[in-house]
Amino acid sequence: MATYHHITSNDSEANHSLCPTGPDSSCRKNAAAAKGEPAPKHRHHLPPHVCEALLPIYERLADRKLLQRCQRGKTQNSNESLHSVIWSLAPKHRHASLFAIEAAVAEAVMRFNAGNLRTSSGILSELTLNPGLCNAKRMAEKDRHQVAESARKRASNDSVHKHCGNATCTKGNRTTCLEPTSTCTVQICVSPLQVFSK
Repeated sequence: MATYHHITSNDSEANHSLCPTGPDSSCRKNAAAAKGEPAPKHRHHLPPHVCEALLPIYERLADRKLLQRCQRGKTQNSNESLHSVIWSLAPKHRHASLFAIEAAVAEAVMRFNAGNLRTSSGILSELTLNPGLCNAKRMAEKDRHQVAESARKRASNDSVHKHCGNATCTKGNRTTCLEPTSTCTVQICVSPLQVFSK
């Protein structure tokens, strides 16, 4: 919420209480206050109607439940991951129309959020086409591979995770407990549909 309060502040209503403090602060107002200098004028701020539209988005993104769900991914660069999906659909080295790029971005976002199987069957059903058994198997296989790869990456950082000691845990303290108990602090969903529907 600090960035929201920072970008919505203006000279009449300054709210920098959540911004970093100290002389090296990225917030010019707090940096000036730490140096004993006069507060600089707010050169850029958002109009009130934009601030009102942004507030629910910031509140939703700052929700603790959402942040806890995101914490499991332990990824530092999900944007790069999304970009790689986009460019796999519309390679950078080939010219593509605006429509093709927009379609690639839309499909990449759906794949990124819902998985390959749900995306593929959703697109094909919108086109009133039957996905077919081979297509469904391949998309489910891709989803399983992505979930397993994500679990492997998370498990490789043993210092971040705590092992539950569950006897059914398949890889010792590498935290891939497939049947978590009530004492287990790690839960990795095997089905991609479970991951994306939560």
